[in-house]
Amino acid sequence: MKTSITTRAASLLVVLLSLTLASCVTVTESRFTKKASPEKAVENYTQLGLGYLQKGRPDWARQRLQKALAINPDHAPANDAMGLVWQTEGEMDLAEEYFHKALSNDDSFTLARHHLGRLYSQLKRYDDADEYLNKAANDRYYDNRASAYNDLALNFYRQGKTEQAIDSYGQTLRIAPYNVDALVNISTLLFEAQRYDESLKYYDRFERLVQREQTRQTAHSLWLGIKLVTLQQNTQRAITLATDLKRNFPESVEYRLYQDSLSGAK
Repeated sequence: MKTSITTRAASLLVVLLSLTLASCVTVTESRFTKKASPEKAVENYTQLGLGYLQKGRPDWARQRLQKALAINPDHAPANDAMGLVWQTEGEMDLAEEYFHKALSNDDSFTLARHHLGRLYSQLKRYDDADEYLNKAANDRYYDNRASAYNDLALNFYRQGKTEQAIDSYGQTLRIAPYNVDALVNISTLLFEAQRYDESLKYYDRFERLVQREQTRQTAHSLWLGIKLVTLQQNTQRAITLATDLKRNFPESVEYRLYQDSLSGAK
């Protein structure tokens, strides 16, 4: 049942293309009036830029953020948002420059530190990523702290540091016990480490979320569940998961691996 390293890496930890944004933003320019203060205008243009970025329009986002920075080039959130725009477009040197600008203007702006750590991990600058992600994750007042721990775990995983990755996912679950990404990923890593009882504990918690319709199974999570419950000799549960895998992901690599496992068992 053991998959290849390439398959595990691809299915275990999917790096989302959408970047962490501070909040959901409604894209509208109705807030702009002639009486708006410069400070308020900067905030509004920044939020508007983030809204366009969320909607997949980095070009429009850049235009609004340029207006914000024309008013106040030292506004940390606007510089950070511009960094996200450049990162989305693959201009990593400019992304790094703007994240650093945000931090130079406000060293307490943890969101920019988090984004910079994530950028460094993407660029395989793992030591730099460790530094920035650790600082973000250890900011106890940071709203996206669980996400920072997840990114730190991913950075460890990319370096082959499995135990550190497991520990970081454990930190995520300490502060966010039902974080879906952390539950699936720590369960996967524990399974690969042959720590099956621990793996099943986290998988069961994930399945409770599925049963409450708070998240959905993926091909990877179903295949992980099949392997776990098969080891527990829970045949009926394995059949249920396998049926879901066949129905919902018939063309997936995981379903092919499941079929291969049946052939090998004969």
